[in-house]
Amino acid sequence: MRIIKVETTTVTVPFVERMKILNEYLAKIPKIIMKVYTDEGLIGIAESYRGISEESVITQAKKIIGKNPLEMNLQDLGFPARLNYVFEQAICDLVGKSLKVPVYKLLGGAYRTEVPVSAWSPHHGPKTPEKTAAIAELAAELGYSVIKLKARPWDIVETVEAIEKAAGPEMGIVCDPNTRFNQPSIAVKLARKLEGHNIVCFEDPVPKENLHWYVLLRQKIDIPIALHIGGTDIIRAVKMEACDIINTGGTMYEFKKNAAVAELAGIPVWHGSGNDLGIMEASYLHACAATKNATLTSDIFGEFCRENDLLVEPIEIKNGLAKVPTKPGLGVEIDDSALEKYKIGKTHTVS
Repeated sequence: MRIIKVETTTVTVPFVERMKILNEYLAKIPKIIMKVYTDEGLIGIAESYRGISEESVITQAKKIIGKNPLEMNLQDLGFPARLNYVFEQAICDLVGKSLKVPVYKLLGGAYRTEVPVSAWSPHHGPKTPEKTAAIAELAAELGYSVIKLKARPWDIVETVEAIEKAAGPEMGIVCDPNTRFNQPSIAVKLARKLEGHNIVCFEDPVPKENLHWYVLLRQKIDIPIALHIGGTDIIRAVKMEACDIINTGGTMYEFKKNAAVAELAGIPVWHGSGNDLGIMEASYLHACAATKNATLTSDIFGEFCRENDLLVEPIEIKNGLAKVPTKPGLGVEIDDSALEKYKIGKTHTVS
């Protein structure tokens, strides 16, 4: 089997109408959809992170023309860091299809057939508590048990109270201020005000340069502390006992590697995301399925927000559980009519 052609298409997919109260900046950041063709008629598909240039993907795509995916090292494909993920998806999809196995088999096998996922709500600016409450109410109606909230110190207490009133006290809330609680003293004060509410964790409450602050917070508050490992040394964080929970991502193999470190320390993980489309979220599901301690609700919530996932058959999510695809490869297929609808400019071909 040899790769004979690569196609790249830039797309933007807006949020669904019911989510228009969201800040839509994420939906306006382009993504690259890639198709990799072989001489055996197999097509591997992939999706980039937001903001990746199509030119950079095309440059790297030239390097795989003529190569046999079955002879490539799936654990170390050797592409630049921000592009490794897009090529990993396509190559693993091709290998899985050639061997007639789902990608989770290439990752070691599945621990679960469904992955718990959360709903999501960003910071909304004015009237954040009311807007977030409307999103939480919708999440509850759709069967989600956890909502991830981009929290801010000045209105987090009012927002949590609004969520509880709209969605009920059983709705778990992941508070993610992206370090904007600023100092441990502020995080401690907020934690005390939130006692009695269903707070799943504080994710990245304070700047991550000083992990001693995280150690201190674990001693001072009862709310679990989650650490988004991006940009942080996971070995150091685990050795310092700086967190109760880890949010990690990276390529599928990087995710499993980080999760293995966390597992040795008895720490559960969830999969992070950038509010993505269907191909990338399918890859997240395979990674989570094949990872023993990926037991928490992962950030697979594009379906909750986006107008289209570009898939012929959307990922099935019911009551906050996403079904892991079981067909060969990533187990999903691009909807070419949707790809045409949401593309920006021309499709580029490398052969």
